[in-house]
Amino acid sequence: MTKSFIKSFSVYGLFGKDDVHIPFDENIKILIGENGVGKTQVLNIFYYTLTKNFFKLGELPFEKIKIEFNDELVIIERKKIIEFLNERKYFLKRKIITGRDFIADDLHEYEYEIELIEGKNSYITQKRKKRRPKNIELSPYLVDCSNIIDNNLNKKNILYFPTFRRVEEDLHNLGYDEEELSLNKEDTRLIHFGMDDVQKRFDTVEKRIDSLLKEGFTKISSEILSKLVKGFGDTNKKIIDKISETDIDIILARVGDQISDTEKSKIREIVLNKEVSNIDNSLFYFIQTLVEIYEKQKKLDESINRFKEVCNGYLISKQVFYDESNIKIYIKSDKSSEPLALNKLSSGEKQIISIFSKIYLSEDERQFIVLFDEPELSLSMPWQKKLLPDILASKKCDFLLAVTHSPFIFDNELDLYAMGLNEYIQSQNKVTA
Repeated sequence: MTKSFIKSFSVYGLFGKDDVHIPFDENIKILIGENGVGKTQVLNIFYYTLTKNFFKLGELPFEKIKIEFNDELVIIERKKIIEFLNERKYFLKRKIITGRDFIADDLHEYEYEIELIEGKNSYITQKRKKRRPKNIELSPYLVDCSNIIDNNLNKKNILYFPTFRRVEEDLHNLGYDEEELSLNKEDTRLIHFGMDDVQKRFDTVEKRIDSLLKEGFTKISSEILSKLVKGFGDTNKKIIDKISETDIDIILARVGDQISDTEKSKIREIVLNKEVSNIDNSLFYFIQTLVEIYEKQKKLDESINRFKEVCNGYLISKQVFYDESNIKIYIKSDKSSEPLALNKLSSGEKQIISIFSKIYLSEDERQFIVLFDEPELSLSMPWQKKLLPDILASKKCDFLLAVTHSPFIFDNELDLYAMGLNEYIQSQNKVTA
């Protein structure tokens, strides 16, 4: 595997009594521990450190954090976080006291209106949440810590998969209130498990492919008159050699009724027979442009097909399908000819589809940092063995940290990267760097 850009992560005074020092020789680590040993808290602290969420860190039970990158070191003291939070609370309190007197006298005139907008899911409540400032001014100490973390993460995407058991309870434990649970979907770092999110991901990638197709036809329409006047010039007729029968069938199907069936048959015959010598330049320009459009779409097609293949390695009596001609992703049961609604999947199937859609269908070129809390939940033993290797096989995961109490999670080629969390826990003040 690859050398990790994080050399070690240490938590001092966890629960006021333990020190934890986790070395990362390589970019994969699986921590094993029974319930109650503190593995979820360690993962939470690690996540909030990487995401620089000092507000949440201030709520967690530790004294000091040390994260060592290849060339830099960050030490975050909880007492300094608390000092910053207390100063900020005092500042906000003074602002509230100053402004309160200006509005108190007028509130009684709007009691009815206030009752109408107090609902947690009201439009105004949602707008208020979304308009909260994202860039709150930090103390110089926390700014320095934040900058070092940013420099070393190099804009990597962070995905945190909490336990799939009682998802809302897990989100509460991570500090989300009821209102935020309905609004936090903008934070793509924290994975969401609803099938609505998966369907939106399907829709997004389908629309992107369709958009590329429409952009290509717009280009043809805008250039064709100029080409007719100035001539089509030299065309790269070798491009036909790269087109397979499957490719040309998909290309022509996606064209739809933009050209007639007769014209499609003629183009198909030219491509399959590699008859390039007698092709009119105007026709070849059209074929070449269609191929160029398809090449732009092909990367997305390949991502969808990889997603389909990996998911179908788990699903039983049903499959993920990708209709490339009509640009449609769906799941179908072996017992029905109709697409299966995503919410009809089992909890384990939902987990698999959610995870792999997030990773395999991402258009973002950045690598992922994947953090996983008890990935075994809702998964059968064979699925547990395959899950983490399939995440790594995506070639999009630059760093993986999972905590588990199931031996099947690492009953595979990742056995070398598994270690009991208790091996990294020592009585306070005895951690060696």
